[in-house]
Amino acid sequence: MRVIDLLAELEEVVEKGNTLPFSSKALIDPEELIEIIDEIRDSMPEELAEAKKIVAERKKILFTAQSEADHIKAEADKRLKELIDTNEITKTATTQANEILRNANASAKALKSGTQNYTDKLLYSFQLQLKEMNEKIEQNRRELKNMK
Repeated sequence: MRVIDLLAELEEVVEKGNTLPFSSKALIDPEELIEIIDEIRDSMPEELAEAKKIVAERKKILFTAQSEADHIKAEADKRLKELIDTNEITKTATTQANEILRNANASAKALKSGTQNYTDKLLYSFQLQLKEMNEKIEQNRRELKNMK
């Protein structure tokens, strides 16, 4: 960095200057100082251009990082919404499945009860028929015994 070197040279000229007796003031060659200042001025635009490039590059990097961060956040928000939607679908499906299960259990209970009633009626009817048959058999046996 040329400017820093020139500033160091300027500082050296000031330090080497002859001091006046009983004073902290120094005698310095103005032409030498002006020459160094001119060199600094000539070097400044290059240094400033480099600094501007560095600042522009920094801004570009920050803009890119911010854009990437915004993109990542948008993707995360989108994924979160999908998960929430999926969760809502799952909740709805679970609710519907539970309702179907309740209906199926109620239907099975009603079918079981109906089947038991039907079977009981059939068995009762069969019992009555058997009772009638048994009575007829007993009557036939009595008649047989009386025929002797």
